[in-house]
Amino acid sequence: MLRFFMIFTLLFSVVTHAANAEILVNPFSKEYPRKKTSAETRPPVGVRPCCAFGKDLKAQVGTIPVPFFSVGNILGADAIGNHRYNDGSSNVAVNLLGLSEEKNGLLFTTRGGFIDTAHVRDTADYTYYLFQHMQQYLGTHYHMDFPAELRVRRIHWQANATPLTAEERIHLSADAAALMAFRLAQWHEIAQWFGMVSVSGFKELASAFSSEDLYSNMLGAQLAKNVLLTHPHMNVTEFGQAMDKALAGALDALDVQSAAVTDEKITALDGVWWDSSKRLPDKWTVIFRDYHFGLSLTPHYPGATHPLRLSTQSTSGHNIGEWVRLELHAHDNEAAFAALPGTLKQRSVWTVEQFQPLADFAEQQDRQALAEMNTQRE
Repeated sequence: MLRFFMIFTLLFSVVTHAANAEILVNPFSKEYPRKKTSAETRPPVGVRPCCAFGKDLKAQVGTIPVPFFSVGNILGADAIGNHRYNDGSSNVAVNLLGLSEEKNGLLFTTRGGFIDTAHVRDTADYTYYLFQHMQQYLGTHYHMDFPAELRVRRIHWQANATPLTAEERIHLSADAAALMAFRLAQWHEIAQWFGMVSVSGFKELASAFSSEDLYSNMLGAQLAKNVLLTHPHMNVTEFGQAMDKALAGALDALDVQSAAVTDEKITALDGVWWDSSKRLPDKWTVIFRDYHFGLSLTPHYPGATHPLRLSTQSTSGHNIGEWVRLELHAHDNEAAFAALPGTLKQRSVWTVEQFQPLADFAEQQDRQALAEMNTQRE
């Protein structure tokens, strides 16, 4: 979905650039030689431009249809290219126009349903970045702010005097980084629904709560965590290479299908999961959404049953919430939440405890809007 917005904004010369989060220093064990330290690793910039669910999606600007333009977003596993850590160093136009060595789009797997590789890779990158800082700040009182998505996203470390062995620290850091990266992805879905604008003039309503998004995000968190546990001191280049192998293995295990099969599956869902008669950025280009914010996920496609899971408990035996949490701090965009009930709206700081109530509110509003649309058609 974001790919459509960003291409259009590029064409009209109003591309906006996400600000970088603060770069923090992270000392590593001297036992492992490193080619690049976390002090040199920039945080991920925004999210990768990719996909609303559907195929050959048409577009319009305002009420004017755009001729000869459609968003192609279907790939085969042999066409996803090489993972490139998204620190903003690559050329914006190259990425948006699909000329980068990394390619992103939708793939169909028989065991995992639809996979959005941009979501996989985004959450993997955040897991890598946060892992570096988890090792430094676990047990200390500290926070790191990321650019606002309607609210300022803050990773808040809490003072904790519990001693950790070197192995426990690595495991807790990896588990916590994966969980926080996934929480950031969950918040992104909420922010999209409430009208977040990543690119001037275009809201991302059609992409909010898309059914394949969070499953893909969780897959990315899991893959990155496993990579980091195996090689905790790799640099970004090594991480990208390891992610290529991990993603290829995961797609093979999920029984990834050809681009032709993916095209066929998406076409069959026209009118059920998406509506080919709509034009982006119309919210109802995507019909079927997932508002469930659990940490145990299964695909929505019938017959695809492979479960994914993250935990609030580290494999080292520690409760992650006692060490670090995600907070959303009120910023300059509170008008976006004006329709919320007072019990939610009045909180200047939200945590994961508010995520499901916010998603439930979104689901209720969408059900009502769809019912009204169906009544009007009758």
